[in-house]
Amino acid sequence: MELSESESNTSVRDARGEAHDASRPPRLQRVGLWQAIAGMSFAIALAAIIVAAEMGRMLAYRTYYVNRRVAALNAIVRDLRRQTAATQRKLGSERAHASVGEVFEKILFAPDLRTIKLVAPQDKDKDKDKDKSGAQSDGVHAASGRLAMSESAGGAMLEASGLKPSENFKVYRIWWMPKHGAAVWAADFLVGDDGLATVPVDLPPARLKESSITVTLENETYAEAPTGPVALRGDAAHAERVANPRRKR
Repeated sequence: MELSESESNTSVRDARGEAHDASRPPRLQRVGLWQAIAGMSFAIALAAIIVAAEMGRMLAYRTYYVNRRVAALNAIVRDLRRQTAATQRKLGSERAHASVGEVFEKILFAPDLRTIKLVAPQDKDKDKDKDKSGAQSDGVHAASGRLAMSESAGGAMLEASGLKPSENFKVYRIWWMPKHGAAVWAADFLVGDDGLATVPVDLPPARLKESSITVTLENETYAEAPTGPVALRGDAAHAERVANPRRKR
């Protein structure tokens, strides 16, 4: 009787232990679960690294492509700006030529047109200013010019040829030279390789109507009186009156 009770108690404890062991997962199962979680985490991290690397590569490629496009567009813009500046300079030069042509035509057809002949300094003056004169020295293309002026047109125009090209920081300067008193500035101009120039000139003040006109080669800085070599010279007292060409028609 007692033996049966002890056996029954033992069987009850065994049943409880088996039930308790069945309610808890075995240790091997827990280790496998954590290994699976770790493997999934590693796979996710690796996939994220691969995706980030691919996106970085694509971003770098797109950045390089955009930079190349921006550089090409900047080059096009620079070329367009240079072309625009050149066109504007050309238009400005054409407008200036047109303006000069209109003034010249107005002076040439004025009823009170007068002309003054300008010549290079004489030999004695050239010896004095040797190697400094603004005129050509070959004798064949000696510097000369003619000033057309009209008080009714309100202006004058100088046409010159045979002048030496103006160097850097040098300009030809036109002066009205009175017999007594200070010179009066009339105009500045540059000369190219062809030695030609067509320049609008301010009329002399009323008190200098009979003054002479002198063209000198000066530094481009402002000056109140001529200091450079004389290139051309003319005398207003010897001005020639020209008949209006329109009256001959």
